[in-house]
Amino acid sequence: MGLAIFYETLLVILVSALTAAVCLSSYLVTKRKTMLFACIAFMFYFFDVASILQDDYAARELASGLTQEYYFIRSLYTMVTGAGFLGAFWFMVCEYIGECRRSIRITPIVVYAALSLILLAISGESKVLRFCYYSCRAAFMFWILAYGAVHYLRTKDQVERQRLGRYKNHCVALALLGMVMVAEDALFFLVLSTDTITLGPITLSAERNYAENVLMMVCAAMTCWFALRQLNIHSNTSPVVDDTLRYRQTAEDLLVYAKRHQLTAREQEVLDYILRDQDNQNIASSMSLSPSTVKVHVHNILQKTGHANRQELVQDFWKTV
Repeated sequence: MGLAIFYETLLVILVSALTAAVCLSSYLVTKRKTMLFACIAFMFYFFDVASILQDDYAARELASGLTQEYYFIRSLYTMVTGAGFLGAFWFMVCEYIGECRRSIRITPIVVYAALSLILLAISGESKVLRFCYYSCRAAFMFWILAYGAVHYLRTKDQVERQRLGRYKNHCVALALLGMVMVAEDALFFLVLSTDTITLGPITLSAERNYAENVLMMVCAAMTCWFALRQLNIHSNTSPVVDDTLRYRQTAEDLLVYAKRHQLTAREQEVLDYILRDQDNQNIASSMSLSPSTVKVHVHNILQKTGHANRQELVQDFWKTV
């Protein structure tokens, strides 16, 4: 491994570990499952990239050198880590769009693992089958993006479309990088039919996909931004009235939550004040209503959302929006 590639590998490992830590912090504060799945994804990718460093060590320690059996076992290991981080990303997307069907969540991961295992077992020295094996990751990523795009196009809820539409440009960028991933593998296995390419002092290996590393760095930046945004929102117990940025961020999530639980416009307004930690008397004064009317609205909100008290309601809002 060249020195430049060594430090590039260390950078990817470091970013993966730091992103997993940020996501775990966000999950512990917000209890959002999307952040837990993101943490799991980057931990799996950490181990996936770290396995690259073992090749040089194994080459020195193994008397027989790096045999076909060694590469098969390492490929099996990377198949597991690939299923881990891609599956976690898939669960994260399902959680975000509200896809709860177990069959939909599990089937793509099983298909990816089974197809990868079959291709790994029969590939041998075939460049075409090795290309197909390494392209399974890109195929899984395209599935995730395509499923999200179809959900976005099919939904008739304008609030949901607005919420998902925030990430259109990000998804287009990921799709383009996915195409570069496939092109890189095609160059190694189908065009040049070589295991390595030397560019001056840098030696590139077909066993790695450098476009995938770039894609994961983009995912890390996106995920950290999302996690830090959630931590910023939750930095206080509830959103404050004079914090324009926090209020603007909360307002969109409030629309989504209200739609999911079929809250009326008035109930949504009352919920807004509840999230600001206002009691019934203050809500009544702010909305020019009687305290008894506010009490009825609060009761209806709790009943529709299935919660016994305000604390449970506020916690559920931050966990699910």
